[in-house]
Amino acid sequence: MPQPSRPKRINERKREQTRAALLDAAMQVIARAGPDAATVDAIIQQAAVSRGTFYNYFESPETLLTALATKLSDELLAHIGTVRLLPDPADRMACSVRTFIRTAAADRTWGWVIVRIALVAAPLGATMRAFLTADIEEGRAARRFTVPSIQVAADIVLGSALMGMRSVLRGEAGISHAEAIASGILRALGADDPDELVTRPLDADGIAARSRP
Repeated sequence: MPQPSRPKRINERKREQTRAALLDAAMQVIARAGPDAATVDAIIQQAAVSRGTFYNYFESPETLLTALATKLSDELLAHIGTVRLLPDPADRMACSVRTFIRTAAADRTWGWVIVRIALVAAPLGATMRAFLTADIEEGRAARRFTVPSIQVAADIVLGSALMGMRSVLRGEAGISHAEAIASGILRALGADDPDELVTRPLDADGIAARSRP
């Protein structure tokens, strides 16, 4: 198969960079003022590009928000990728919540955007609920969780995790709030060992050791 010419490769790279700059600008605006503030004018001012440039990449702020939610969904999966290998659904839940909140504390822009669009941006919300539903169903089947309703359980997890993240971002709680929130969620789901679960290592080696059969 013939390779793209050098000018074409440069043009493609420039387009990727401009698109990424628009997404990053939207993140900055949303983190600062919420999704309603992510107008075309606000985004192009933040990105220092023209209105025409915006419309070369996105039809509207709504299509940009969908693209941003997809990007954040992919990043979220990357953050908890190794956690998905854990065999115990309660351990997965604890590690996911802790990682979620700790990542937000380390990257405040990412954290604020997640807090502000997680429940309104379909790709991101769908990804989060898909994993939650699977883990809760598996936890109930294994008698690790005793909740009668998967929907109620998912709402408890999402609501608590997002509010816990918000508390840390607002400076109302320290980083150990990640463990407190995870423990509270596990208690609400009926796990019998929440305090032990939230002390397990989050590093790759620790997770790998628990993932081995």
